Amino acid sequence: MKRVAAADLGIDAVQAQRMILLPDIDWVEIPGGDFIYQEGERRSLPTFYMARYPVTNVQYQTFIDAGGYGDQRWWADLVRPEPDESRWSQGNRPRTNVDWYEAVAFSRWLSAQLGYEVRLPTEEEWERAARGQDGREYPWGAGYQTGYANIDERYSKAGEWSLEQTTAVGGYPHAASAEGVLDLSGNVWEWCLNKYDQPDQGEADTSGDRRVARGGAWFFGPGGARGSLRFRLLPGNRGYVRGFRLVSSAPIA
Repeated sequence: MKRVAAADLGIDAVQAQRMILLPDIDWVEIPGGDFIYQEGERRSLPTFYMARYPVTNVQYQTFIDAGGYGDQRWWADLVRPEPDESRWSQGNRPRTNVDWYEAVAFSRWLSAQLGYEVRLPTEEEWERAARGQDGREYPWGAGYQTGYANIDERYSKAGEWSLEQTTAVGGYPHAASAEGVLDLSGNVWEWCLNKYDQPDQGEADTSGDRRVARGGAWFFGPGGARGSLRFRLLPGNRGYVRGFRLVSSAPIA
């Protein structure tokens, strides 16, 4: 985590009396080129970088501590709610109970602090990271394997594991994607940038149109954790099965 004086972030004097720890994102390079999308369609993307893990409680708390909910700069064309508490508060668990608007506001704030753009992934980027270039069913390959994701394995009798809560990010290293991204199956549904019915539209607005979520969650079975599964949610929908991660297309040293 990079330590930054709160006063340097332009927030009020009371908050400036403490220090803000900026999230240190572990970026994974996802090489550009052709890949298989959905049911065999060939698409192409440039190189981008994806966070190895979903945003955690401790990382999201930096946004709250920096006065992020009170700064209109991060909320243009967004619906701004009051912050909710994460269902499980341990620092290294995924931040839950955040809607799409909050995830976008966090990414805008963090972009300003880091000096380069970070944002939610498009579902194309998310799927490329989860399925590799060869369109695998799960990040690790074909077929669900018991103990490879935090899901309800009892659903569809896929196994005996059902933890009934989130787990610390990175807890399933054997289930890494081709490039080493973790938690792409299970744990929490992850918000994507674009709209569900209009995938080419990722701009912020207050229309209430459903946005895409990917990856499944601890509450769902193995079908929801497949890399190609598209899930739609109202952008203001919070819950303890929803989180998010970041991507960047900027060169990262």
